[in-house]
Amino acid sequence: MTLYRHILKESLPVFLLALLFLAAVYLFGFFYAGARWLEGVPLLKVLRWLSYHIPGVLVQVFPIATVVTTVLVFGRLSAEGAQFALLSGGVPLWRAALPLLGLGGVLSGAALYLQEALVPYYNERVRVAWWDEIHTQGAGLHRLVGMQIPIGRGKSLYFEGFDWEAKEMLRVRITAFQNEEGTFLFADRARWDGRLITLKDYRYYRVDFRGVPKLESAKDLLAQVRKVFRVVSQGSLLEVESDLSRSRAIADYADTFSFGQDSLTAAWRKVRDPFLAPLEKWRARLELHSKLALPLANLVLVLLAAAMALRYGKSTGLALGMSVVLALAYYGAFFLGRSLAGIGALPPELGAWGADLLFLLLGLRALRWD
Repeated sequence: MTLYRHILKESLPVFLLALLFLAAVYLFGFFYAGARWLEGVPLLKVLRWLSYHIPGVLVQVFPIATVVTTVLVFGRLSAEGAQFALLSGGVPLWRAALPLLGLGGVLSGAALYLQEALVPYYNERVRVAWWDEIHTQGAGLHRLVGMQIPIGRGKSLYFEGFDWEAKEMLRVRITAFQNEEGTFLFADRARWDGRLITLKDYRYYRVDFRGVPKLESAKDLLAQVRKVFRVVSQGSLLEVESDLSRSRAIADYADTFSFGQDSLTAAWRKVRDPFLAPLEKWRARLELHSKLALPLANLVLVLLAAAMALRYGKSTGLALGMSVVLALAYYGAFFLGRSLAGIGALPPELGAWGADLLFLLLGLRALRWD
């Protein structure tokens, strides 16, 4: 227990400093990438936008901070000859790594919690703040012009233009189909607030496509046309409820980058959805297992980092360089596996978990050699 307390006492300050430094580097990277669009934006708004990144950044940097901590602490043990003292005392090296394995377990649990409870919401806020507050003042919907947006219950939204002054969608169309009957809502303009779409100067039609073939042989063509094409209603205002919120629509469709808006529970529901298309189910499996595999990297990297530090980490500079190499190697293997699974070259489970399994085996083998 004395050994464990000593290792934890040495590890925690190093871990906290590494975590703060890496998080600051990540946040500065986001700031630098968007610097050209941040001119003239109030400082508080920029800081709020950066703060929305923090939960997602923590999930990313936990494994790197764990590697840095393990390499520095065990490198110091190696430099002071503690490795030989442990072996001489009959203490296997894997036991010396138990405190950091415990820390990795805590971080894995924290990362899974963040993935479930905080990351989806704040990643959505990142997107909305960028497009709806920084790039524009409440006009983030302009990024969705010309897109077919599914808004739930079989309905989809499309609009051809955007009024920047009124912050309204122009030439709007909402369509839905049930069997061979379609409903079509047209409006000159519309507002989208929360989950409510308010149509202005709307026209509502129903079309029964089963009756279309009968038009060619209809004796009373006008009566048959009226059966097929029906004007249900028209007026000045109509409110339509959407399952998709305005902010989530901007977050999902404003650009081609994915920030992982789904929680673990939502990803699991997608995998279990019997009506999901095969390609979408494949992607859902990959997303779910990736969200599980990355947090558990905090555990698997400890073993290899400890073994490598005891062998080669006698100087601080070499230890830091080694931690960077190990972190880059893991993330390289992780994203390579995801990419191969994304194109169908690997099963989604293997693509997501491949890096974890590889580094776990290498770590166990390296500690056995020691």
